[in-house]
Amino acid sequence: MTVDELWSQLVTTALLGTDRRDPPDLEGMLADLVADSVRSDPSSRMLAAVAACSAVRRAGVLPAAPVDPLAPPEPDDRPECVPAAVERWKHITRAWPVLEDEWTIALIQGGWRLARELVPAALQRHRRDPLRRARVMVAAGPLAPWLVELVPDLGPSASARKLTRSDSDALGELPELPIPADLSRLLERTGAEAGGVIAVGLENGALGEAHRGVLVNVVARCRPGALADVEDVLHAVDTRSPGHVLAAALADLALTRRRMLDELSAHDRPS
Repeated sequence: MTVDELWSQLVTTALLGTDRRDPPDLEGMLADLVADSVRSDPSSRMLAAVAACSAVRRAGVLPAAPVDPLAPPEPDDRPECVPAAVERWKHITRAWPVLEDEWTIALIQGGWRLARELVPAALQRHRRDPLRRARVMVAAGPLAPWLVELVPDLGPSASARKLTRSDSDALGELPELPIPADLSRLLERTGAEAGGVIAVGLENGALGEAHRGVLVNVVARCRPGALADVEDVLHAVDTRSPGHVLAAALADLALTRRRMLDELSAHDRPS
């Protein structure tokens, strides 16, 4: 019998089990290899036969025709973002996705390039969002279309709408977030003032979990220079107050955003 026929019988025996079917009889050198007194039971002979047959089958495989070497993507002179920014992106996408737009815009405006390890995840994350995907393509540079051509599943979703002119105009603009009028005035206040209003509201119960979404939006859109004071004031909220947990979360948001902007600052970019 041929090696393929032998292999087929071995597969059948393996599926049925050697208790129900003996391994096939071998011939020639394979028989000499397996005919070992140590392998006195059918299961041992079966394993030896499989090993021997596998070696023969692999030895008989002919190499395929050589393929052309994979051409690398076009060069990108921008420095890759620092490891701290990479870890910050991972934290943001897990805990504070409201900051992702600003992270990507700050990276592009700071003259950085998206770290290679983040490109597949970022492309996959925004397959259905043309505006955010366009930002990723700019941030990743020539690597992005090169990777999409290599891995089509990283391309845009078939159901995604096309990028419009208004989308292109908004590439460098932060999207507006819903903030009530009585809180929107905090966006231009100092960090101590804005944080103080939020902290007092959390401590006296005027603000609570029902306001989490709008408070997150306020911290995500307040002036960058106010973040450190907002963080300090919220950290000081009385641990006995009902709003302490939310205050701690908002303080983490302020800290995350402040460090994010520091890490992507063009001033700190290596020469």
